[in-house]
Amino acid sequence: MYIGKETETIEFKKSTSLLKVSLNSISAILNKHRKGILYFGVKDSGEVCGMEIGKDTIRDISREISANIRPECYFEVEERTSFDGKNFIEVTFSGDNLPYSSYGKYYMRYADEDKLISDIELERLFRNRSKDYSKWENMDSRVDIDKADFELVKREINKGYEERRLPFKYESVEHSLSKLGLLTEDKKNLNNAGNVLFSSEKPVLLKLATFATNTKDTFLKLKHFEGNIYECIDEGINFILDSIDFIIVIGETIKRKETPEIPLEALREIILNAFCHGNYDSNTAFEISVFKDRVTIYSPGFFPTGFTPLDFAVKHEEPIMLNPKIAKTLFKTAEVESFGYGFENTFKICEEEKINYSYENTKSGFKFTFYRKSSEKKLYDKLNTTNKEVLEVVRENNYKTIKQISEDLHKSPETVFRSLKKLKELGYIKRVGSDYDGYWAIVN
Repeated sequence: MYIGKETETIEFKKSTSLLKVSLNSISAILNKHRKGILYFGVKDSGEVCGMEIGKDTIRDISREISANIRPECYFEVEERTSFDGKNFIEVTFSGDNLPYSSYGKYYMRYADEDKLISDIELERLFRNRSKDYSKWENMDSRVDIDKADFELVKREINKGYEERRLPFKYESVEHSLSKLGLLTEDKKNLNNAGNVLFSSEKPVLLKLATFATNTKDTFLKLKHFEGNIYECIDEGINFILDSIDFIIVIGETIKRKETPEIPLEALREIILNAFCHGNYDSNTAFEISVFKDRVTIYSPGFFPTGFTPLDFAVKHEEPIMLNPKIAKTLFKTAEVESFGYGFENTFKICEEEKINYSYENTKSGFKFTFYRKSSEKKLYDKLNTTNKEVLEVVRENNYKTIKQISEDLHKSPETVFRSLKKLKELGYIKRVGSDYDGYWAIVN
């Protein structure tokens, strides 16, 4: 039995022993055509050769796709049988939230080949994602305008007017939200952006936790808070302030002043960033966790691969907004000070206050970590010059290989390998994925 031939949307693999490589094809096809089909048990020629399908085969394929294609795509894995009795597997997949990665790398389909996407093309795809994702913002949330928090709308609109961000005062909920583009065309319902910003129906879930140690073994406090974005921002900030230590400072006038061990302005910048650029259509929730040694802020929204926060803080790249309406509304109501300067301001504050921090793309979102002054690790002095140089290269691009790092630093691969091993032992980095197609996650 012959199915046909490989094309830009159809890929054949003889068996699931090629599963990891097959995911590269899924990424490539999604990025080019947004949908495709992958067959296991089929030769390159299109001939069904068949394969043994165990009780866990379908589940293993599904798990691999779910864990390693990011962002999540829609897919179905089904067992098929040819007319001559040979078993094979058909995987259909689709998705509109480009670009898609496989094990942290991005591919594009050319004829029947999968090629790594260039940095320029990847940047273009990420910029287009903000345009695509804004479609979600404009969709009907099916939440009636009467469910808007009237007092919140009035307060935020008037604040935006007083700060000269908005050219109009509050007149009515319909007038205000219509001006901001947060209603459906018939003005009866909130669109998705309007719902998560101003609804009284508690549309956003924020998980809050305080742990007794540096691990998640023992909870001191656990809370699931539901509200709109404005409420979640306030709840998140207050939760952290209630959970961390305050430092007593004696000023020039010999008055006592208590300041949080992590500066409030830096906390606010990162929490605002999380809700500005979060994916509200994700299967995961926003999370804030306070450990004995650190505070982590997680957003179910990816930081663009090919960029790091330093690109926006130092190189002043143009901001890439997943949620243009949400981001602009937070700016217009004077919650966000300016576009593209949140990380720059945070890094500046942390440098001045000697606060260590880290950030990483996880499998399902973006996590920023502040390390608490009260339990700061004193490990940096243990690093030699080479270790520090390697760490800085990894901070700038955690997908670089040993060979690439050695070329950047003009050091041997063996020297770089030893430095990476040392950094891993001291808890600065950890390896995510395989040695071949994984990346280094910055821990400290």
